[in-house]
Amino acid sequence: MTECEICGAEIEGKAQYIAIGSSKLRVCKTCARHGTAVTDDAQVQAQVKTRTTIGSEQAKLTQAKRRLYEQMDHEIEEGLEIGDEYGRKIKEAREKAGLKQAELAQRINEKQSLLRKIEHEEIIPTDEVRRKIERLLKISL
Repeated sequence: MTECEICGAEIEGKAQYIAIGSSKLRVCKTCARHGTAVTDDAQVQAQVKTRTTIGSEQAKLTQAKRRLYEQMDHEIEEGLEIGDEYGRKIKEAREKAGLKQAELAQRINEKQSLLRKIEHEEIIPTDEVRRKIERLLKISL
């Protein structure tokens, strides 16, 4: 059984096809009065097929977006795996090594402002920067 595209009721017997503006709808007898009757079944079937294709494309797009957001959530969670008080650990190790922020930044080939933000825990270092800091200061974050 098919459903009326206006009221949602199950269509008893043969469905009627109407045009409302540029839209063509499959409707029940009661709702047929809301539009102009369409008799070209091939045209109507093509319209129904187009709607089905568009619906499946939208479903694929929705699924792709869902996967993207899940992947982004996973990457964010992985980024949060860095230990607590990582900024304090970096600063203490840097000072123990007798380095100033500018010197450490130069040795790891990064900007001093980036290192300052990491030490103040304003940002989480990328894996690449984290590895460079760990290697140079001989610490584990």
